[in-house]
Amino acid sequence: MCVSRVCICAFLLLTEASIALLARSPNIVFIVADDYGYRDIGYHGAEFASPTLDRLAAGGLKLENYYVQPICSPTRSQLMTGRYQIHTGLEHSIIWKSQPYGLPLKYPTIANMLKGQGYSTHAVGKWHLGFYKKEYTPLHRGFDTFYGYWSGGEDYYSHYTCDRPPHNGVKANQTSRAPPAARRYCGYDLRDMDQPVRDKDRTYSTLLYTKKAVDLIHSAAASDKVSV
Repeated sequence: MCVSRVCICAFLLLTEASIALLARSPNIVFIVADDYGYRDIGYHGAEFASPTLDRLAAGGLKLENYYVQPICSPTRSQLMTGRYQIHTGLEHSIIWKSQPYGLPLKYPTIANMLKGQGYSTHAVGKWHLGFYKKEYTPLHRGFDTFYGYWSGGEDYYSHYTCDRPPHNGVKANQTSRAPPAARRYCGYDLRDMDQPVRDKDRTYSTLLYTKKAVDLIHSAAASDKVSV
């Protein structure tokens, strides 16, 4: 979900079973906020309030150096693989909706690694790491379930999205010079697992993703499984 170029996606990873008899693995909620400006949060002097995020930061560890990139797909690729984006081919730009590319399959994701430690894995929200082949989509990259959108953004209410990718040698920031048919690719993008969700038109995206995330957390809390 995107607000003024701030896109948020929560990855919720839930364990299948206890990994040790005496010590359980921790539950983890991993939240990615990409395209984030330094002053786009309250404790950095934003002109708007973010009390919940401020409270989380005050009670945790703030990493204030250069860990991510200024745009979506490169940031997500780094946090998902632990590799700088020059190794994944994402050092130049995002993955466009109509671009035949994705996070290279040779790199395991954090979800793959956690599954190897006994975790079940669940993704909610934005993917933006490629979907031109099913092998590049979340359910094939280590996640047991997915609820959200594969592309880089969607309309909050209609869950519809359009693309203006590079075309016939025209650079991404010059697509206005391309023919109209080449400038615009549109489609519906909201999925439960890998199937389109068609009954949520006019339902605000943030509410959909919040409910799904909370349901997953409550489900884990009510079981003897640990969550990440």
